[in-house]
Amino acid sequence: MNDLFVPLAVGCGVALVSAIMVVLARRPVHAVVALLAHSLSIAALYLILGADMVAMGQILIYSGAIVVLFLFVVALLPQGGTEGDPGLGRVLGGLVAGGALLAGIAAWLALGGSLPPTAPSAGGNVDEIGRSLFIRLIVPTELTAPLLLVSIVGAVAIWRRQERV
Repeated sequence: MNDLFVPLAVGCGVALVSAIMVVLARRPVHAVVALLAHSLSIAALYLILGADMVAMGQILIYSGAIVVLFLFVVALLPQGGTEGDPGLGRVLGGLVAGGALLAGIAAWLALGGSLPPTAPSAGGNVDEIGRSLFIRLIVPTELTAPLLLVSIVGAVAIWRRQERV
């Protein structure tokens, strides 16, 4: 057995449990804290796999910026708001969707589909990543900021509309 199996299995378990907690959390603050745990567990998985640059990007961008931004937005929401009980329908819907995804992957592999090839080196050159982000992918990289802003404004507007009812 590979030496990385146990750390990867633990990291995947933490990521799975924290992702489920994000969806099933009753309070928005609990969902954001679970999202932070999920983001950090993904960064740990990247570190285990040897992708140090991607792990640091995950920690700085997602854990350090976006999750904190979500936490500030949640702090702006009125007190006492809860999402409500997830209900059996939502839980069963999530289980059905997850099962369908796993069945699709299994069917793909059974029909002769192959996994993507592994990278020649797990490290990654900072210069190549910077050129990729700021030359070839500059438009999608810069479009993430207005996308996040619109989603935050929409979330607050929806919350305010529900508050009046």
